[in-house]
Amino acid sequence: MKNQTWLVAKNIYRNRIKGAGFWALVISPFLLVAVSLLVGLIVSSGGSQTPQMAVVNAPAITQILKADKNLSADLSNISTENEAKTKLEDGKIDGFLLVSDDGYRLITNTRSNIKFDESSLTSALTQVNIAQTASRLSLTSADLKSLLAPAHLTVEKQTATGTTAGGAAAAGANVAVGTIASIFIFVLLMLYVGIIGQEIGNEKSSRIMETLLAATSSNVQYYGKIIGVIMLTATQIGIYVVGFGIAYPFIKDMDQVQAISGMLSGITFGFGIYIVLMAIVGILGYLFLASIVASLVNEQSQVQQATQPIAFLSMIGYIGGIAGAAVPGNVVLKVLSFIPFISPTLMTSRFAIQYSTTAEAWIALILQLLATIAVAKAGEKIYARNVLSYSDEKIIRQLFNNILGKDNKPKIKAEVSETSGKKPWFVKRKSGLGYHPNTWQAWLIIILIVVAIIAARILLVRK
Repeated sequence: MKNQTWLVAKNIYRNRIKGAGFWALVISPFLLVAVSLLVGLIVSSGGSQTPQMAVVNAPAITQILKADKNLSADLSNISTENEAKTKLEDGKIDGFLLVSDDGYRLITNTRSNIKFDESSLTSALTQVNIAQTASRLSLTSADLKSLLAPAHLTVEKQTATGTTAGGAAAAGANVAVGTIASIFIFVLLMLYVGIIGQEIGNEKSSRIMETLLAATSSNVQYYGKIIGVIMLTATQIGIYVVGFGIAYPFIKDMDQVQAISGMLSGITFGFGIYIVLMAIVGILGYLFLASIVASLVNEQSQVQQATQPIAFLSMIGYIGGIAGAAVPGNVVLKVLSFIPFISPTLMTSRFAIQYSTTAEAWIALILQLLATIAVAKAGEKIYARNVLSYSDEKIIRQLFNNILGKDNKPKIKAEVSETSGKKPWFVKRKSGLGYHPNTWQAWLIIILIVVAIIAARILLVRK
């Protein structure tokens, strides 16, 4: 049985990895990064040029501004405003500065694509004003330095674990990586839930499952497909890791890469392990859910509609993680972070911002693991009962019937309605070669989840 399962997994893996769709999926992030870098280079190429600025009839201020190392501009002094306007019109300078008792005015030309750093120029002019004021008040340089010295402040954060974290490096790294990990988990869930659903739906619509199950058992097909998709996921992640390793010597000096390296250096070891484990368990759980739902469809065109509730379920945790950044102490979000299939994204983000303790995070992981095992075992029977079954009943009703051990109604042929002249109420509108489930299934899932949230909140308030 193990050899047969491995053969099914390899067949799924080979068929997908030879297709253009998988490689388009793999390459798309690299293309996105390449386009972003190209746009950044184009933008920075214009902004990296040093602007030419003239100061009108203020040689003392010109010398002070030249001494400011933070001001990126080639400075010169011009006697009159008319001369400055002429040079600006001819393109010899990119702007000129007018000094008056009311303040400063920077005049630029709209035809010039070179931009001035207004913040650094404002800071430099502020220092000029401070120096002039100090001179009028007869303050020494030591007095001025003491007056402008910033206050020393040490920030310490009391975390949910009861320890005190000094500095923002570790916390900031955990928050950034936790947010990125939540998005990455959500994207992988959506991609590979669709793949496993397409595999099963394609086999059911082509009626090839009868031939496959004549040589193997349903469990072999069930677990073989899951293993094959996991191999695809591992391949995609492995390509990213190897690609980054090859490119790192060439991009390590880039500001963005150095910022990422500094961020990764602040991640705690335990948090990194937790992200990896939660991602693996969460993706596995959703793959089993998708396999169960896909086994209930009649044809390929129904797969997307059938997996919509799974997409909505994963979006609850994803959106909750985003909302948690604004209201991390919300009771509803805290309860949701422990619910399996919502916790992979929501608990990860809450643990990153330290609004959940280490114990709570690992409890959520254990609950997700137990739920994944339970769904996998229940999925064996549901998959075996439905992989050769074709029914006109709604997907959600079929799922409940399978959970309760009831048999689904067999598919009603078109001849029944044709001979009677009137379609029965339970035969739905036919589209193409099959029947499509109603969209209320997804809304029913959402309503049940909302009811569970309200009930949990009432119990917490009573306590």
